[in-house]
Amino acid sequence: MTQFARGFAAGVAAMPPVQLEEVNAAAELQTRIDRKYVVDLDLLDLLEFDEHLMALEIDSRRHFRYATTYYDTPERDLYLDTAYRRPRRFKVRIRSYVDSGLTLLEVKRKDGRGKTVKSRDPIPSGDEHFGLTQSMRVFVDGEVDTRLTDRLGVAVTTRFERTTVVDTAFGARYTIDHNVRADTPDGRVVLLTDAAVIESKSSGGPTPLDRALWSHGVRPSRISKYCTAMAILEPSLPANHWHRTLNRHFGGRVGTA
Repeated sequence: MTQFARGFAAGVAAMPPVQLEEVNAAAELQTRIDRKYVVDLDLLDLLEFDEHLMALEIDSRRHFRYATTYYDTPERDLYLDTAYRRPRRFKVRIRSYVDSGLTLLEVKRKDGRGKTVKSRDPIPSGDEHFGLTQSMRVFVDGEVDTRLTDRLGVAVTTRFERTTVVDTAFGARYTIDHNVRADTPDGRVVLLTDAAVIESKSSGGPTPLDRALWSHGVRPSRISKYCTAMAILEPSLPANHWHRTLNRHFGGRVGTA
């Protein structure tokens, strides 16, 4: 773990542990309201922790590596649905939990009322590098009404480290992603500099973490790891929703792996 807020990391280390089964029982939240924030690492050290917070721990780890491969059409239809804020939109991705070896095909969609609904199907680790198989496409077709499935291919892979905290009193889940990077099949790389992406996930109103961030002047941000990365990698795509985030945190830097 590099370039991470030391005070925050110490606070997480001091929390009581919670196991994955307990996280799912306390805050499954497959249908939920998400609020996202891009937070300078220095601010993480200012956040206070109360007795209701517990940190996800698996095999003595509290920070976990993720790799998420996003699929889109050559014309970037799924990206454009998000860029234009179409009320019913979805993403198709394969998420790998690197430290555990678990790999899931996910369809993440908006239901038209602002709620996020996620469906998952376990797949063999490594399949994300070879495109969607026929059985994967059948799963996607079963979750969303679309004629795009046969045209989906790998667009970009994001990699990051995640810390998950559960608020047992409020029934909320918080994820803190850091060391975020994105890379394309042809070797281009984008990095998120000196910041973390926080998601507050609940079934309803503002959580204690939302209010704490608001008290520090941090407001929800229009950020999608997929869309912000693609906006840099493919400048011809419309990116008005993410200009502030791109200019402040990404610096428009594209390198090679």
